[in-house]
Amino acid sequence: MNYDSLILTPFREMTATVLSFIPTLLFALGILIIGTFLAHAVQNVVARVFRQIEFDTVSDKMGLTKALHKGGIRRAPSSVIGCLTYWVLMVMVLVMTVKALGITVASLLIDKILAYIPSVITGVVALIIGMLVAKFVATLVYVAAKNTDMPSPAMLARLSKWAIIAYVGIIYLKEIGFVDLFVGAHYTIFIAGIVFSLALAFGLAGKDVASHYLHALDKKGK
Repeated sequence: MNYDSLILTPFREMTATVLSFIPTLLFALGILIIGTFLAHAVQNVVARVFRQIEFDTVSDKMGLTKALHKGGIRRAPSSVIGCLTYWVLMVMVLVMTVKALGITVASLLIDKILAYIPSVITGVVALIIGMLVAKFVATLVYVAAKNTDMPSPAMLARLSKWAIIAYVGIIYLKEIGFVDLFVGAHYTIFIAGIVFSLALAFGLAGKDVASHYLHALDKKGK
């Protein structure tokens, strides 16, 4: 039995492979360590710059600080921007580290994730703007219904608000890749189900209000 070909040769090949990979590993670790250090440094600089230009004071006056607190974020707005900067840089560092290691599968996966991020950001921005518009429209509907003596102005305002939110939610789902849910028969069934459920709920819960309103109109007509 040839022990050299069975044991020593594979061992030498494995050792040579490991030794040849060590410089690549050290290079990748260097990128990760230096990148992390630089990301922390840039985070501190960015947060300090935004504090010096009184961004926190402006955010407090605009209501941004209050909105962050409602969302469970207790950091100052300047610190939040610094933290976002840090994570953006860390993503770049991680991508560079994986590419330096030469891991093809992980590199392709990261590229797909990075390509998906803009869609998520666009969807979130559309969702936030839609929520603000829904709140504004609900206020307008409430004021108009109140001034025209329409019944249940608060309910009409809520219906207007949730109708806009539902539409914006559909846009958000489209942006993040759930397009197939809103194409062809799936979309028709989905919208028909929502409309039917809303109509049924409104008809059962609002029949007394509608009767009262129609009775009041009938009295005015007479």
